[in-house]
Amino acid sequence: MKIKGIYAEKPAFFQLYILLLLVLGGLVLSSLTASLPLLFLQGTAGINKGITSNPDTMRIIQLISAIGTFFLPALLLAWLCSNQPKKYLSIGKIPTIEVLFLTFLSVLLLNPAISLTGWLNQQMELPSFMSGIENWMRAQEGEAEKLTRLLLSEKGISALIANLLVVALAAGITEEFLFRGALQRILGRWSSNHHLIIWIAASIFSAFHMQFYGFLPRMLLGAYFGYLLYWSRNIWIPVFAHFTNNALAVICMSDEQLNQNEFVTGEITTPNLLPYAAMAIFSLTLFYFCGKKIKEATRF
Repeated sequence: MKIKGIYAEKPAFFQLYILLLLVLGGLVLSSLTASLPLLFLQGTAGINKGITSNPDTMRIIQLISAIGTFFLPALLLAWLCSNQPKKYLSIGKIPTIEVLFLTFLSVLLLNPAISLTGWLNQQMELPSFMSGIENWMRAQEGEAEKLTRLLLSEKGISALIANLLVVALAAGITEEFLFRGALQRILGRWSSNHHLIIWIAASIFSAFHMQFYGFLPRMLLGAYFGYLLYWSRNIWIPVFAHFTNNALAVICMSDEQLNQNEFVTGEITTPNLLPYAAMAIFSLTLFYFCGKKIKEATRF
């Protein structure tokens, strides 16, 4: 029985349903697999202590989760829904040095505006009758911050490299393959409006992270990654942009001086808000021209 491309002619809703099943299955499988390091730790320091105090264990869990929840479902979906899985996921040639440099520069230029959007998102307050939801959202944010601090608690070049591999490289590849490669492809079967497709995929990408006080900046980043894929038809370009964004965050947060600089962290104090906004607008103008260059350089 032929399995490759068996669902190629199925409607978008059916393919989306298959993707959801694959993601849920991958989530369960990766959770079971990731429990193995915890069982190993149980005999020494205990599961609770191990998971909250061992950065290496958390990196392993993060890596397994990313592969099982994002990467494998995207690959399986492409195999089931296309006779050309590589084309389905827009897996193209390695981009040129020029395109990689422009992509790197564009992420740098976009960062101040993204940080400013994050500052605005942090000011969000729900009505009093929704206090329960707001408390839950803040609790989710606290858990995410706790995990980030744990991963970055180790100092030294080996810990930095490990964080770059897991938080930047693995996340960049696995998340882009799922949200841009697979999800954006399915949504493209629903509508010919590429703007609508890109922004829906970006919204789902941001919501999936369950960090509501960072929803807007993550959605904007996801949309930019989506446009990079639309312009180039090459998944490696948004993968590189995603890697660059995460790598910059890891490096800045790992440095004791940089992680105290509000112009780097985006935690802007009121006196510096106007200068930072002016810098973000100027940087965004340069970003626009850089984006045009990328679009021209990747035109297919």
